[in-house]
Amino acid sequence: MCGIAAIIDLRITDETPQAVARRDEQLTDMLEQIRHRGDTECFAERLAEPGIALGTNRLAIVDRDHGHQPQADADQLVEVVFNGELYEHHLLRGELERLDHKFRTTSDTEVLIHAYLEWGESFVDRLDGMYAFVLYDRRTRTFLAARDHIGVKPLYHAVRDGTHYLASEQKCLIGKADRIEEVPPGTYIVNNEEPVRHFELGTEPPDCSDREAVARYRALFDAAVRKQTDTDLPIAVLFSGGVDSAAVLEASRHFHPAVTAFTVGYEGAADIEVAKRYCAENGIPHVVRYLDHVAVAEVIPTVIRGGELFEAIDVMDSCVAYFAYQAVREHGFKVALCGEGSDEVLAGYALFMTHPDPVELMRYRVHNLYRTDLQRVDRMSMLHSVETRVPFMDRFVLDFGYRLPMSWKLRDGVGK
Repeated sequence: MCGIAAIIDLRITDETPQAVARRDEQLTDMLEQIRHRGDTECFAERLAEPGIALGTNRLAIVDRDHGHQPQADADQLVEVVFNGELYEHHLLRGELERLDHKFRTTSDTEVLIHAYLEWGESFVDRLDGMYAFVLYDRRTRTFLAARDHIGVKPLYHAVRDGTHYLASEQKCLIGKADRIEEVPPGTYIVNNEEPVRHFELGTEPPDCSDREAVARYRALFDAAVRKQTDTDLPIAVLFSGGVDSAAVLEASRHFHPAVTAFTVGYEGAADIEVAKRYCAENGIPHVVRYLDHVAVAEVIPTVIRGGELFEAIDVMDSCVAYFAYQAVREHGFKVALCGEGSDEVLAGYALFMTHPDPVELMRYRVHNLYRTDLQRVDRMSMLHSVETRVPFMDRFVLDFGYRLPMSWKLRDGVGK
């Protein structure tokens, strides 16, 4: 739901107002590079003090009136800037309230603060969602930077002369240090220590029959969509006409009263006709955006810089996604769902049929989603200030699907 940035020098405990102002200006320049990741009126919400500057471009979705960042507890012990969404954060809030924590907002950002104050670093294990955040603890002068289980939301880190720079996109960090590192998915870092893993995909097959697996997968998927459509804002669903996006679209309609399908492609394409027919037969509001070869070519430089992508296939796919999310935003939507990730987990691509080791191929593709498909989804949607949620990448759906035997995914020459 945001773009975040931070400049942290833990060695500095006191400095002149002029030095603080320079750091604040530097932080604002970083946020300017990712202005598109938030609402215009929520640009550069920030804090600067000796040694520390934290800021965000906020895309206001949860508690839009009171979710200003950085957020802190009432005693100003902890500050946090947060990008993403915590699903079912009300459950964690309720647990913390029973432990006598007092909340001042209904935002999911504030839940991070109280969870950290209650459970320390281990609170990351309790989080369900897509997220990247930087938390600063004034008591111990430490920072904690974390990223969600599979890397739906991005976070980068660079260090120069003892100063840490963190941001949602690499372009914010150009010139800040010789090397820009990506905070690995499913990890957190404390100060300059090695990343600590808080999520690991399982390898043990589930204890159930294949028929039971179908029911369990469906239940997990429905729960993921229910969580991800829990908003009072209208929902857009990127609908290609294929099986995955159709599943997301149908489940979204079950859990949310205002869902619109968006389809993008070239006029005459068979998948567009399938999508149009499906929506017409089911009474689903449907927006179709037709692509133009000239317009697609002209947007390539914007896509490359915005997406921070360089492989041809990723750039090509991103060009299509660019116009899809442009249409979503032009129609007034801030929240979207898409069907990315299913093919990697459930061996949906034809190449799984011929690969000598489809299990290893699945592992490779799933663990690289954060720098391919998920990066494309994040960058192209956020270029248009749209937050896109990915039900097939829900931590419980993903873990269950990942552990299913490959013989169930590829059976008698038939795939997904």
